[in-house]
Amino acid sequence: MKSVIALEALDGVGKSTIAKLVARRLNGVVYRPSGKIAHQINAASELPYGSQERTDAHRKSLTMMSREIKEIAKSHTVILDRFYASWASEKVGTGNLKLTEISMESWPNDLIKPDLSIHLRVDEEERLHRIGIRSYQNQREIRLGNDEPYRFRVLRGLTKLTNCDIDNTFRSPEETAAAIIQRLPIGKDVLRTRKALLA
Repeated sequence: MKSVIALEALDGVGKSTIAKLVARRLNGVVYRPSGKIAHQINAASELPYGSQERTDAHRKSLTMMSREIKEIAKSHTVILDRFYASWASEKVGTGNLKLTEISMESWPNDLIKPDLSIHLRVDEEERLHRIGIRSYQNQREIRLGNDEPYRFRVLRGLTKLTNCDIDNTFRSPEETAAAIIQRLPIGKDVLRTRKALLA
């Protein structure tokens, strides 16, 4: 099986751009859920924010996504633009999950565990600036900007469920992508790319 890399972060950090760069450098793919799963995710997102019903619906989506990711990873390196760590840390933020209940060691059996899970960070002022130039902000983005204790709990959850942090504040997207690849355990699918980065 090829490598699976998860990029986890608060909104506005630059995950999507960096995911595309990492995928390109590793000749991989950025995972996008199929139609049925995308429909499930959209339906879950319509439920009241912070509700148990929404939490359960999104968790079910992760199980479905995991099956697809395993299939794709049989032939391609897969980059995830958010996965379990983002879901769980949001639940920690809202109080629906305790911080003591999550860890890399207690990863759920029904979910694929990434070979590398990166917590991308930027300075909070820079993050808010990036969010501010968007034409639309979802409920999570608004709460992250306005509720410091909530944001702190979410960040602690992300730290517990990722292998390492990479600060993206003063790096270019290309430099951040290179830093991620450097942290990937060496396997057949990344050895050639890593050598090229070091040359």
